[in-house]
Amino acid sequence: MPSNKRAFETARTRKFRESELLPEDARTIGHIEEFGCSIVNAATTNYGLGWSYTIGIFDTSGKPELITVGLPPEVAHIALNEAAKLMRSGADLTKGRHRELVGRVDCEFRPVDQKWIRQLMGWAIWYYDGTDFPVLQAVYPDRENRFPEDKEFDKAFEQPLMQLTAPMTKVESDFWASTDPKSSLFNWKFPDPPHTGVYLSQAVHNGIEPVTYVSHDADDGAWQFLGDSMADGGSPSLSCFHHPIDRDPSLAELADLPIGWYAERSNVGQPWVRRKHPPYQGTE
Repeated sequence: MPSNKRAFETARTRKFRESELLPEDARTIGHIEEFGCSIVNAATTNYGLGWSYTIGIFDTSGKPELITVGLPPEVAHIALNEAAKLMRSGADLTKGRHRELVGRVDCEFRPVDQKWIRQLMGWAIWYYDGTDFPVLQAVYPDRENRFPEDKEFDKAFEQPLMQLTAPMTKVESDFWASTDPKSSLFNWKFPDPPHTGVYLSQAVHNGIEPVTYVSHDADDGAWQFLGDSMADGGSPSLSCFHHPIDRDPSLAELADLPIGWYAERSNVGQPWVRRKHPPYQGTE
């Protein structure tokens, strides 16, 4: 009989232990062998929810791995551990709802699309040497036990739904972007939220000109992103803040541009020159 420290030992964990492991990887293997799984907590970013997932359930018991998004790490840790125990006792988590895993409300477990596994579960992919393992998302309701599809659902408990048939709404798209190092939402630097409205000249909006002039206006704190032709007499386009930053990450260099200042450059890749707007001289 294996000792309690290796009650869930598998051929995979033995193979890992026979190799040279980093301390954090060795700790993961140790947790899997002792408890049947290890839990990874991915911290929230400047703009994005954190998430937690299991590693080892599929290897040690043939049941799906689990993931949840937006719960505090300590709450997620308890919920995922208890759900893993239920599966090992024979429960099919995909049938019905399960109470008191997350507070005193129900929880649903829904299959996760492979694209989300590839995006979020890197440590589990390392353990399984690929994505050939099933995953269930622990979807939780609001305090009144209403789920995301319910009409009166409290959006303070909004979470991305990661099923194959789930639409990519703003919630899913924003969460995906916040986990993508290529997106500005991964490490949002500006003091204004990424969905704040900002003004783009038509030439910048249409991709004809790069941004060479940025203003953080004194009167209302609005941001303007213009090219060499400036506004050129045309009406500005209103855009979500993160769109021009996604197209040109170098604009993030101006995240600390104070209200009442502007910055200019001769072209993309050239240094910004910052200046304070002169006092407004109104006409009498």
